[in-house]
Amino acid sequence: GLLRGPVLSDPEANAIFLELLTSSENPDIVLRMMNEAGVLGRFIPPFGRIVAMMQFNMYHHYTVDEHLIRAVGHLSAIERGKFTEDHPLASSIFHTITSKRLLYVAVFLHDIAKGRKEDHSIAGERIALEICPRLGLTAPETETVAWLIRHHLLMSETAQMRDLNDFKTILDFCAVVQSLERLKLLLILTVADIRAVGPGVWNGWKGQLLRTLYAEAEPVLTGGHTAVSRTERIAEAQAAFFGGMPGWTEDQKKAYAARHYDAYWLGTTTPKQLKHAELIAGAPPKSVVTGIETDAFTAITELTIYTPDHPRLLALITGACAAAGANIAGAQIFTTTDGMALDTILIQRDFPDEEDER
Repeated sequence: GLLRGPVLSDPEANAIFLELLTSSENPDIVLRMMNEAGVLGRFIPPFGRIVAMMQFNMYHHYTVDEHLIRAVGHLSAIERGKFTEDHPLASSIFHTITSKRLLYVAVFLHDIAKGRKEDHSIAGERIALEICPRLGLTAPETETVAWLIRHHLLMSETAQMRDLNDFKTILDFCAVVQSLERLKLLLILTVADIRAVGPGVWNGWKGQLLRTLYAEAEPVLTGGHTAVSRTERIAEAQAAFFGGMPGWTEDQKKAYAARHYDAYWLGTTTPKQLKHAELIAGAPPKSVVTGIETDAFTAITELTIYTPDHPRLLALITGACAAAGANIAGAQIFTTTDGMALDTILIQRDFPDEEDER
């Protein structure tokens, strides 16, 4: 009852909250305690509106308030170097951003307007413009938080739903982002957001797609200045792959490198490329070869298919999965220069026992 007007506008109270959000070792634990005590929804009234709000789609495992609290926890883990293996790019650029506090506020508020008639990104932008000055953020910081909330889905949607080999995709994305600083902030926010959706939603290929989009956008936003060119990145990816194939001759390496388009080398992790090579090596000519990988931790089963390509192939594969009652969580589609398709379908895991799942 004490959390009314005077306290909400008290600079000291707001400074304490901002400190708690950005500087505590486990901000998610403190936020969850505040939420359970009913304090968080009183201190940030729009947060009170989304407490215990369910999200009715196949991806979200948590209520909106729990998702936001978890996202802050993941952001803190990235900052503290706990995700360097899963998120090497986000971890390496975190300490180069100019204002980490605006990033924490943006992550905490990014879904604050869920459940309203208006698009939650647009309504969230408006809420941020009201709340950020109260929390003590400067006008430029407030503007950036509002922009991040307005466009918090832009990077994941571009990476997963658009052709990253089409330069227009990159230009359209950069036209909205406009600066390297915003690109960095958006990447880290996107990683924290996807991680906080639920188990099995984050996977290696989503990370690879985000890193590819970042690497393609960076030189556009910096006027051509970038740490690593596209050609160098392809060469690095191929070198990492061939490092796992010590018995190959130079001719074998040259032939295999030419077999895959640039998109494959840039869009797939080295461990996956090594597994694909094994699958391809054991494939009889003009046959359908499948590989299955299960992962109990992420609750995802990966079905990889290597077969001669044809126009309706993807529709046939996804149709067969749907007919079998499989819940498709994502897909990664590649063709080779010799007319083969290398498609990976990610399916939500159904069975606890490994053999049943296979």
